Amino acid sequence: MKRILAILIALVMLCSVFVACGGNEADQSQAESKPAESAEPGTESTDPASQEESSEADPYAHLRGFDFEEEECIFLVNNDNGGRYKSIEILPFEGGSDVLNSAIEERNNLVEDLLHVVITEVRSNNVLNDARNDIQGEGQYDILMPWMDYATTLASDGSLFDLYSFSDIIHLDEPYWDQRANSDLSFANKLFFTTGDFSLLTYDCTHAIVFNKKLARDSGCDDMYQLLKDDNWTFDTLWSNAKLVTADTNGVDGMTYEDTWGFYLNQNFTTSMFIGSGERLTNKDNDDIPQLAPLNDRYSAVVDKIRQIYNDKTSTIIIEDYQSQISGKDSDVYSAASRATGEGRALFRSLAMVDLSELDAYDVEYGLLPVPKYNSDQEEYYNIVSAFLASCICIHNQVENPEMSAAVAEAIAISSTSTVRRAYYDTILKGRRIPDEDGEFALDTIFNNRVYEIATIYKFGNLRELIQNCARSSTDILVSTYTSMEGSVNAAIEELRDTFESLD
Repeated sequence: MKRILAILIALVMLCSVFVACGGNEADQSQAESKPAESAEPGTESTDPASQEESSEADPYAHLRGFDFEEEECIFLVNNDNGGRYKSIEILPFEGGSDVLNSAIEERNNLVEDLLHVVITEVRSNNVLNDARNDIQGEGQYDILMPWMDYATTLASDGSLFDLYSFSDIIHLDEPYWDQRANSDLSFANKLFFTTGDFSLLTYDCTHAIVFNKKLARDSGCDDMYQLLKDDNWTFDTLWSNAKLVTADTNGVDGMTYEDTWGFYLNQNFTTSMFIGSGERLTNKDNDDIPQLAPLNDRYSAVVDKIRQIYNDKTSTIIIEDYQSQISGKDSDVYSAASRATGEGRALFRSLAMVDLSELDAYDVEYGLLPVPKYNSDQEEYYNIVSAFLASCICIHNQVENPEMSAAVAEAIAISSTSTVRRAYYDTILKGRRIPDEDGEFALDTIFNNRVYEIATIYKFGNLRELIQNCARSSTDILVSTYTSMEGSVNAAIEELRDTFESLD
């Protein structure tokens, strides 16, 4: 079988010279065996708005030699544990969307028929704990799909295969794998977990801004979609419009979350705004090692503007700060923010895409916008995937049949493009929630420019809280905070580097 695979892969690589793949033809022969170079933000995308099918005439050619004789392939996934961020990606989910469930079933039939496997899942309320027990025990889970925050812990434990070691089976350079995730989440040219067209949670964890169209019109606000089309959707235009609508409207003296606000802001969205400005918490060196991004004038100016918006009581309310005010109308502060949008009391609301589903309960005309630019001189919009709750695929190094795990992961990724991803993006998002052309333009802008920040997933000291902590301060504390954590961040990166190098 290995000989057959080698011949097939050689033929595919030869054919790739003659097929337009979007890369340098001279480099195609190396693409299967090493990670892609990190790209500058906005230079490439494999997200739903722009992704094409695999460049191969038969994307499954390298998998057709496998026959696993109806062996069970068990996925460990996150259960519906009372939260928003659950796996609905591997098996049809009871109570889930019929459209998605049908697409998942179609996808699984393709994979099962191709590889002669039986796809099953175990739903867990503690994937990290169960994965660790499995690694130390029987190794029954063939593919792990933890939140990325958990995946970093398993990687740091030295418990995961480098996915690049399966280059004859998993073609990570193909568009059904998220190329931005591959480049942003690799460490020392190793990739222990990644994502692709199968991961609905990755799509759901993409950050954006929803706005109430009627409130915008009634308040004399700018045309938000025109701002976006003119590349003038910026921190300042968000802020100036938010100030127009904030008012004490509930008949009780004093501003509460039941009044009308210009901007409902999640506290971790401050980091999303920082990344949206084109800044990064880390950069990669020539050895693919994250490095603390240096302070400069633009970095400081961006953080200061975020801090001003965050602390402006004439425009902004922090969603997490009114937890003690929540009444029986709302299950938590996030559903309260959705209600404010639905009832016309919030002009802008920061959110992850998963939160859009809560607006289905309201008769509200809303639109969607990317994270704004810092200013109009900025070339691209950047939308972070809040990846510590996004799902990924990884294979632990005590699994019984790594070859089967790799083949199923690859087949799942390939076949999700025309099934699961299409159902989610074209049918549910574009067809139901964002049905107009302007909204589709905004949606494509969001998903064409998604990025990951490795410092928000790995715990490099307290780096992922840097922007949030600075935004919460009434004074500028960036330099002192940055300086105080610099040593611990560098030490954490170096420790992780040593761990990964020891796996060679």
